[in-house]
Amino acid sequence: MGYATITNVPYIYNYEQALKKWQSTKPIRGREPEIRPLGERRDCDSYSIRKNVWTDVIECVLYKTPVVKFTPDGEVILNFGQWSSSSTCQFISGVLQSVRTSRQKNEVVLGFKDGSKAMLGQHQEMVLVKDAHGNWTPKAKQTLYDYRVNRKEANNVRKQVSQFHNYMSGVIKLRAEPVEGYYGTISHKAVHTTYADLIEVFGKEEHTNASNLDQMRPDVDKWIGLAEKPKHCRPEHKVDKWAEYRERAQKFFELVKNDQDDNARHQNYWIAFNILFVQEAAMYWRSDMDTKVSVNIAQFERYLYKTLFTMFNDKVFAKVALAEGKVPSGRYDDYMLTEED
Repeated sequence: MGYATITNVPYIYNYEQALKKWQSTKPIRGREPEIRPLGERRDCDSYSIRKNVWTDVIECVLYKTPVVKFTPDGEVILNFGQWSSSSTCQFISGVLQSVRTSRQKNEVVLGFKDGSKAMLGQHQEMVLVKDAHGNWTPKAKQTLYDYRVNRKEANNVRKQVSQFHNYMSGVIKLRAEPVEGYYGTISHKAVHTTYADLIEVFGKEEHTNASNLDQMRPDVDKWIGLAEKPKHCRPEHKVDKWAEYRERAQKFFELVKNDQDDNARHQNYWIAFNILFVQEAAMYWRSDMDTKVSVNIAQFERYLYKTLFTMFNDKVFAKVALAEGKVPSGRYDDYMLTEED
């Protein structure tokens, strides 16, 4: 989805100027409820200005959301509602001028003249006040945090699956084939398998449509996205989804850990290798069981450690306070999701 560029939004310095702007702007004729444009009159449905009759707060509205609010006591309240966009950032910067904005995931990063930064999330409010130089700054300073890898603990996790890693590397070395890219050059190396081979490991799922009874696919749905914790699921499904995630993550760890019965080790390692094979695979209904599935060799190690580091996140990652002017990268946020998030 694209977002319109915000143009001709006036710079508003304080409450008095906002009130004067509202008073001097004629409402659009024939509109009910009343609407007063903040910029060009033709853009009144995109950005407008209104006065809260109960609090006297002047609200600068982007579409239907009062994003920037000027209060009679000289403060500014920011709130972008449910969705942030490039338009949200442009609107805030356009109205306040001294506040720089950018987006990071679903949050708005605010940069201030004194070099400090803050982050505004969905449905959150941030109150700004003027500093000694007349620039907007947060009324309550934020301490921002990010996650860092505890390398000692990460290495401990790697040690617990070192034998499987050696096995995986050996299989890749034996089976890797070059993949031709554009102009006949070698793009990368990949490992290939077929539907028939995957069905031998996971079993088959047959098509329920009577007209396609000869079609089937490997029964791998429960393993796909192994490293992805449940999110965006309906509240009534949340408990079951998290229980399912924990169960399959534990089953995968049981397959790859060093400490296991030697008689079952090779079979478990082969199953685990194939689980990594299907992490991002799209399994379509096919009648040809020689259909090929390919994975870039670099992805196997990434899938393995992302799955394990997500499972052992409380040990592998440490929460640290950032220096002023720094903002969290969000790189490991998905690893740290909990059932309460």
